[in-house]
Amino acid sequence: MPSLPIVALLAAQAMTAGPTMAGAEGEPGDRLLPLTATAKGSCTRDGRLCVSLTEPDETGTVRPVVGAAGPPTAAARAPEDDSASAETHAVWPALVTLEGGGFLAGIETRTRTSYSGGGGSGTDLRLFRIAPDGTAAAGPVLEVPVGGSLLIRACFDERDLRRRRGACHDEYGFSARIAVAPGTAAGHPVLTYASEAWGFPRGASRSGDSNRMPPLRKEDLVRQRDAACSVTRRLRFDAAAGAYRPDRPLPDCSDYTVP
Repeated sequence: MPSLPIVALLAAQAMTAGPTMAGAEGEPGDRLLPLTATAKGSCTRDGRLCVSLTEPDETGTVRPVVGAAGPPTAAARAPEDDSASAETHAVWPALVTLEGGGFLAGIETRTRTSYSGGGGSGTDLRLFRIAPDGTAAAGPVLEVPVGGSLLIRACFDERDLRRRRGACHDEYGFSARIAVAPGTAAGHPVLTYASEAWGFPRGASRSGDSNRMPPLRKEDLVRQRDAACSVTRRLRFDAAAGAYRPDRPLPDCSDYTVP
């Protein structure tokens, strides 16, 4: 159980912070608190609240913990970033306040893969509902891709080098961000999800063979935005499902987000 000082601090902030904590009258930006990485965890600008990560449980799930700033404990220690590991976890650098106390806090899980002559990574965000005592619910209320970067070898001999004008890798990029929008749903703020995806060179596709493409022209050596995976969605909390749902289905962008 969290110690009384943590519970007391969270309750005190809910009573004194006004619309920032209540989330009903303040501007959407008031409900999103940026976090900065410190030795004690990822903390709010005033240093009073910090988010850290639990150790993986028996299912391998890592959860965020919100508490008063102080020395990190074993239960709230962030897993070490082992560069040899295929999967790493980091605190989402924001904290969203909820009506009546509590928060939304997140974990960014990054998966990396190496290829022959290339490699890639993909990052998923899992948002958890945090109770006023600082502990996370069992499962996430939102899980979405927020990052992707891939480099795939496309030259294997001098002929390929000439046909590709020296651009010997297909590149793919994806990024997305979560913001707080006006309004609430079932006591939770409405969120927005905005993504951007691109490929290089023009015409590159993971589902196609780059060697079957026509020789590249100078004007093809640019990033090409993928409109299908560059979208904006509003996310509302569905109380029956216990999770956020988009106003329209999210597209399948695994070509950019799954290494």
